[in-house]
Amino acid sequence: MNIAGLEASSVLDYPKKLCSVFFCQGCNYDCFYCHNRSLIGRSTGILGYQEIQSFLLARKGFIQAVVVSGGEPTLQKDLLSFIGNIRNLGFAVKLDTNGSKPEVVERLLDSALLSYAAVDVKAPFERYTQFVGGNGDALAVKQSVALLNEYHKNHPDFSYEVRTTLAPTLAMEDLCCMVEEYPPLQRWYLQEYRLPKHYKKEDEKLINLPSLSRGEIEKRLPLLRTYQPNLVIR
Repeated sequence: MNIAGLEASSVLDYPKKLCSVFFCQGCNYDCFYCHNRSLIGRSTGILGYQEIQSFLLARKGFIQAVVVSGGEPTLQKDLLSFIGNIRNLGFAVKLDTNGSKPEVVERLLDSALLSYAAVDVKAPFERYTQFVGGNGDALAVKQSVALLNEYHKNHPDFSYEVRTTLAPTLAMEDLCCMVEEYPPLQRWYLQEYRLPKHYKKEDEKLINLPSLSRGEIEKRLPLLRTYQPNLVIR
């Protein structure tokens, strides 16, 4: 595993559980509003297996869960064995993913390695590459979400969420399209936009454009919830 950093303890990243968060190096997307831009490149991580193992053993009895985030974790070749080792230590595991590798999501689910998953749905199908770059594949994301949705139906102890950042240029019409493109999901979070600290020079104008406000979303919530009853702003 190419681990570039960790957050020792968090109460925000796993619902109702105190967790540690591991950040994988490398991502196949290049979102203009990315808050983890240093993790996009394929440079070498800073944490080795023994260091990670020792850290987790020392946290037993304190944290309840581990979040594997990024970057994009599903690009890691030894992700399954990494998560398997974490589960063997007795921790619940949450995966943060952009959904671009449904085949990896399927293997994780078939191996019963995940307790929770979060998928970022960035934009409506026809605008996906405008938000994530040329590698964007909206159909792959939809497939990943479908796998999680189906698995949840048969495994009530497993939970998942979809989340969308209200990034600049994402319009209300886009949100209306997005909620129709998916079946009703367990939970869909709309996240208010925050200006990233690090960005590409060519994106400076874009990241400073206005974004949808909480008030604007609240006015249209009844319509959005017609298709996604479990849609929430946070």
